[in-house]
Amino acid sequence: MKPLSKSELLLQMKRFVADKDRGISVALFCDLAGMSVVHFREVFLDEKHPLTETIQKRVNKAYIHWKMGMVKVMKRNDNTRYVDYRREAKPPIMPNVGLKLTSEGIKLRVGMVNRHDYSESDLKEALRG
Repeated sequence: MKPLSKSELLLQMKRFVADKDRGISVALFCDLAGMSVVHFREVFLDEKHPLTETIQKRVNKAYIHWKMGMVKVMKRNDNTRYVDYRREAKPPIMPNVGLKLTSEGIKLRVGMVNRHDYSESDLKEALRG
């Protein structure tokens, strides 16, 4: 899987934060990427700071590993959570039905998709933006 460009990464991270069923908190994702939550929000959500090459590489790597199912959220006995790598990747595949706007009109998209893949936009997303 190839890394995302800067503009695509900014868009994917906004979709990532907006997804309430993502399975990992923003704080744990930032821990996986090796950055603070405050800096993550200032770069990707508020856009107060520029997206540097180092941050782009770190977030890209963390996002790809999370998307491919290579990491999981674990819970300690004291109820604190942490991120751990799996021995075998288990991507979260689920059935999906959606509408897609194409140049030929509206098409029905049916099939199995990765739950954490935000690259395919539905008709709702196309009408908003």
